[in-house]
Amino acid sequence: MKYTLSQNAISSLSIAIENFKKFYYRSDRYDSSEIDEAIKICIIFLENSIELMLKDILVSTDPLSIYDQSNSKTIQIALSKVTASRKLEDILISDGNFQTITYSKAVQKYNDKYHNSEKVFHVLTTLGEKRNAVTHFGIDGTDNLNELIVCLINGFDIIYNYLYPQLIEIDDIGNYFVSDDIIVDTIHGKKFLFDNDFIYNNIVDFLDELMKTSKHDICVMRAVNPKSKIYEFTELMKALIKDKKFAQMLELNCAQIDFTSCDIENNDFYFMVIKDSDLWDNIGSCYSPYYNVTAFCGESGNIYFLIVHDKHELYVYNQNKNITWPQCDEAEPDNQWLTDYTNGACKKVNLSKRNLLLAFGSLLKGD
Repeated sequence: MKYTLSQNAISSLSIAIENFKKFYYRSDRYDSSEIDEAIKICIIFLENSIELMLKDILVSTDPLSIYDQSNSKTIQIALSKVTASRKLEDILISDGNFQTITYSKAVQKYNDKYHNSEKVFHVLTTLGEKRNAVTHFGIDGTDNLNELIVCLINGFDIIYNYLYPQLIEIDDIGNYFVSDDIIVDTIHGKKFLFDNDFIYNNIVDFLDELMKTSKHDICVMRAVNPKSKIYEFTELMKALIKDKKFAQMLELNCAQIDFTSCDIENNDFYFMVIKDSDLWDNIGSCYSPYYNVTAFCGESGNIYFLIVHDKHELYVYNQNKNITWPQCDEAEPDNQWLTDYTNGACKKVNLSKRNLLLAFGSLLKGD
């Protein structure tokens, strides 16, 4: 068995994805011990895959950046053997006598160079901690299984929305990330785009679908945990919609809000706003698993208001600023609402029924 650094990364990612599918999409087919094993394998191989990806990205611009002793005799000899078709890391892999930087150092180096992001650093560091725990002592998932799944999905998010632009430029693995025809490239050869359960076999569509669907699923999972404070917001929304002042506010603005497609009990907020008998906008909720934040956005992605659940805060946006929330295939700016608040694009108030009413009023007035 012989892999390049990048091929090894794809092999580990493939193992992580296949085990993730077992407990995320097909948990009814396996007993609890098999689920536990699938979660363990997913954690180990996702962390390993990301470590290899980070190092492959780093060496693409600085071949010596991932080695502890870059001036060692072994590396100097290997450097003399480098050719246009033979990379330094592949030569060293063949020799097997070298030591690369730790996972944590790779995370730090990559983040400092490309993103300087609190989210990237924290997600990848947390994943490393979970991997260390599960390989040494195991993880008691009785109370924290949901958050463990969130940790893994956040890891997939980092691959798709942060590492992706660099990964598709790596010659021997780039095609695995862009192949999306009827027949797709996988580490195990050509396969059909969908497996027998209609789950994507290729990386890019699997990650894209996961990013689109998992955010709402996580919001529903978390809502049952009082610590998330999502339930408190849901109750405020239910009370607001029944309040006479809400109906009066709609009448004052010659508006209607159609909640027929809205499933408030499951934190699925989607509604049509009608003004002067014409459809004005379709508004939906966008949840961030990492930040535990819900943004209410129009069809064009423009933010009307945003709730920071942990802090019970409400940010009401100035519509003239036209600030948008990132799509599922875009990186999230760190604490975007704080930057927007500093720049005067929104105002911050405590989350309450009264202030939610004011947020809807601001939305209808186009303030």
